[in-house]
Amino acid sequence: MSIRRGYGRAGLSLAVCLLLGACADDAGTPQWAVTGSSEPEVAATTTAAGANARCRKPTAPAGWGPLAFSDDFSGTRLDASKWSVYDSPGGTPPRDSSRVAVSGGELKITGGFGPDGKDVSGGLSGDVNLMYAHVDVCFRVDRGAGYSAIALLWPQSEKWPDDGEIDIAEVNRGARAYANSFVHNHANNDRLGHTTIADFTKWHVMSADWTPDHVTFYLDGVKQWTVGLDDRTAALGLVPSTSKMHLAIQLDQGCDQFVECRNSGTPAKVVMHTDWVRMYSYKSGAGG
Repeated sequence: MSIRRGYGRAGLSLAVCLLLGACADDAGTPQWAVTGSSEPEVAATTTAAGANARCRKPTAPAGWGPLAFSDDFSGTRLDASKWSVYDSPGGTPPRDSSRVAVSGGELKITGGFGPDGKDVSGGLSGDVNLMYAHVDVCFRVDRGAGYSAIALLWPQSEKWPDDGEIDIAEVNRGARAYANSFVHNHANNDRLGHTTIADFTKWHVMSADWTPDHVTFYLDGVKQWTVGLDDRTAALGLVPSTSKMHLAIQLDQGCDQFVECRNSGTPAKVVMHTDWVRMYSYKSGAGG
């Protein structure tokens, strides 16, 4: 079962800048996001539906293989044949299995203080591992500092950072005005990041194509960023290729340089809502 590393992000801004050689160029480095400087405003228009209207389910992506993993969270409990729930309330970040539930046609991960006064949240990982994939995740997250809503691909090997990581979306600031995406790889945790601006208190589909030579990210079907096809990012060799990966969904409690600390405006409970997920197998030539 994936346990996904804790945040420990103190050196992230410097590491990203060193890889790119600059922090304000066309690669979309989220320098302000990881240093805690001013957030951008929410985009004036968005292709997503409102908070009460779910995302449209996509058709199968052209050129990809069959659907390998999916869940619509339509029952009254989590399908234990598909998911493993984290249970490490004493960990960093603390995760309690009781904070993961299915109701009202969605997966809900809830962050907040427990009876013991400890601030905890939760997470879970899919039990299907693929070598390369197209992934779609329809989600939204309540406003509230102190929690980062994350959809990611994590290596089956559990060798991190050696075998890489693909963060499809990390909505780490309380206003939910943007999502960060990252590609990690190599033993020294080389990485690149990009910021996608949208109101993530409303439903959006964040997607990723993971292929042998590139990773491409999408918001509601619109391409946002690619690692691996241009000369600069291809030379870094960041595309993970040494382990199969599975989907993980997490609402991580935190208070550090990357996750905005809980404050007086944070509600008693903050929920990450996931409507559905899809993972398609790779077929040669897909994701072009």
